[in-house]
Amino acid sequence: MRYVDKFWKLLIDLARNDGVTIFISTHFMNEGERCDRISLMHQGKVLDSDTPKVLTQKRGKETLEEAFIEYLEEATQEKISETEVKLTENSTYKHKRFSTRRLFGYSYRESLELVRDPVRLAFALVGMVFLLFVMGFGITMDVDDLRFSVLDQDQSPQSRAYIQNISGSRYFLEQSPLHSQLELDSRMKSGELSVAIVIPSGFGKSLLKGEQVNVSAWADGTMPFRGETVSGYLTGMHYDYIMQLANQTLGYVPTLSPANIEMRYRYNPGFKSLDAMVPAIIPMLLIFVPSILMALSVVREKEMGSITNFYATPVTKLEFLIGKQLPYIIVSMIGFFGLVALSILLFDVPFKGSLSLFTLAALLYVITTTGIGLLISSFAQTQIAALAGTAIITLLPTINFSGLKDPVSSLEGVGAMVGTIFPVTYFINISRGIFSKAVDFVGLYHDLLALLIAIVVITTGSVLLLQKQER
Repeated sequence: MRYVDKFWKLLIDLARNDGVTIFISTHFMNEGERCDRISLMHQGKVLDSDTPKVLTQKRGKETLEEAFIEYLEEATQEKISETEVKLTENSTYKHKRFSTRRLFGYSYRESLELVRDPVRLAFALVGMVFLLFVMGFGITMDVDDLRFSVLDQDQSPQSRAYIQNISGSRYFLEQSPLHSQLELDSRMKSGELSVAIVIPSGFGKSLLKGEQVNVSAWADGTMPFRGETVSGYLTGMHYDYIMQLANQTLGYVPTLSPANIEMRYRYNPGFKSLDAMVPAIIPMLLIFVPSILMALSVVREKEMGSITNFYATPVTKLEFLIGKQLPYIIVSMIGFFGLVALSILLFDVPFKGSLSLFTLAALLYVITTTGIGLLISSFAQTQIAALAGTAIITLLPTINFSGLKDPVSSLEGVGAMVGTIFPVTYFINISRGIFSKAVDFVGLYHDLLALLIAIVVITTGSVLLLQKQER
């Protein structure tokens, strides 16, 4: 195997160049033949010690393996078949039976690796909580505190009342007035103003006569969502002012429509961005951090060569994968509880559903996300490739196709297909449903089933792609 050959070459060069003595313990005779001097031992007793060539000649054998067998037979007074020795020497021997002992052995080893690396452990435990803490203060889709200014070409009591009606709203912050169209263009281009209003001359007289009058409003349309929202604000305030003026001059409010629509929000009645986005950020963090840590854990062994332990032992691929995965599932679940606590206690996001159901869903989701890391590590050969690949595969579909910003039902074509098969889509539905709507198990049954299917598919793919021998 490539890593074994590199290891022995390094030892030989080190011994020859630096004049140091290196002790090697091995059960494999092909490795012992590479040493300058060896000691054959059985049950702590040295059977003989010399160069491999001399030991072979002493027994009149052709290979060190045959000589070793004879030494063992002499020490144990038992006949040892060559097949038994070859089975222990063959590094590609596969023990088919699934062993939980070997599985937990790898889990214990990976846990020690985490504990011995405090930076990685800290990132695994509190990294997601810290990211939510930072992102939470920047999460907002609220369109308010819009800086606006007015080019008032009328200067009438009605125009001043119109401006006051807008500036009195919590959505707008009035700035110094405009004096020309050129100044309007300059201040909007610089970003100083988000909205500019032009009131034409004769505005007040036309209103008092009941004549139609047009007011120009300019809004920054760089972000279409904000532009459409600003348009709705101004339309509502314009209508409100016209109704107030009609009531003052005519003594009654004219009826423009036989029926009015009263809009109410069944969920998130305060229309707060945090209440809508934080439950969606939790799934994004639970796929990004655990999958990267999981992928780097396996690929790190490939780079260091310690993956040879897996190649040379009867550990099955499933035992290896699940054993490596368990510590990160536990650490990710600790991070999950930290995310929920931070969302409720710091950001004051209401939690209306069942915590036990949410925990069950999170466990299935974390198994899926760490499984994605395993899947990528099965074919990635370097930590840089694993990091880049995991970030791209997890973040891009999460942001664009999983319903983080827009419902998956609004997507078409390839985007809709990606959103349908991507696990984040289903956990976002679960997270938002439990946080805001108190959805029960029956309502989330299909989403939980989708996560179970994802676990089976991803684990099967990881087992198929992982090599038991060095490629």
